[in-house]
Amino acid sequence: MPPPVLHALQSILLHFYMTDISFDAANYPAIRHALIDLHQRIIKKPNPFDVKTCARHLGLLNKKTLNFRNNTEVDLLTDYMVYAFRPNGFNMAEKYLRLNNSRLNEYDQALLSRMRLARYAVFQVEETNHIDKVTVADVFIKTRFTLMDHQLAKTAEKGRVFAGHILDLGDFCIQSGASLPLDKALLDANEVINALERVDDNNFVEYFLNPANGSKLARAIISASIRLGNTENVDYYEV
Repeated sequence: MPPPVLHALQSILLHFYMTDISFDAANYPAIRHALIDLHQRIIKKPNPFDVKTCARHLGLLNKKTLNFRNNTEVDLLTDYMVYAFRPNGFNMAEKYLRLNNSRLNEYDQALLSRMRLARYAVFQVEETNHIDKVTVADVFIKTRFTLMDHQLAKTAEKGRVFAGHILDLGDFCIQSGASLPLDKALLDANEVINALERVDDNNFVEYFLNPANGSKLARAIISASIRLGNTENVDYYEV
């Protein structure tokens, strides 16, 4: 699907759940807490089959038993379930929105409408104000955007590359809370190489603008990171 058509489709879908809510970067802590609250509600009563399916995708299932080495792997599984697992063509954020739309307040509706369109991106840090804001470049679709993230702004060095689900909130973006640092060993992992080999060299932009394709990359990068033991050195913070 050509990018203009995909953008038009996303606009139509976003309009379907349109609210009068706009997001302000100055309210980032409140946005982050609301996002965490929605994550918890979405997975409050998960389908056991879905949990085991996602765990198997990420290499976290051993003889029908969930196998975590650290809390980071729990967070990665949760993030994958909410954003990347798409058994019926849409993720669990959209499923929650569809099932509960009439009972949700306007703010939650607005945030969920962005969560349902979140895409998995590989991005490189170009600049940080060392407080709350990072300018990053998407490695595959060659766009630059502002990422609000207190922890990343304070710790990320220029040139570092990360991968994670990105939510577009208008004038700025936020990440879902479970991004992973990338290095050469991870990018050379078979899982990642196999995922990228599916993409035509002239088709990267079109391919990765589609959240469903981003889900395939998410599975590859997260499962490779877990297999290589990279999660031992990653910690997540609420804000």
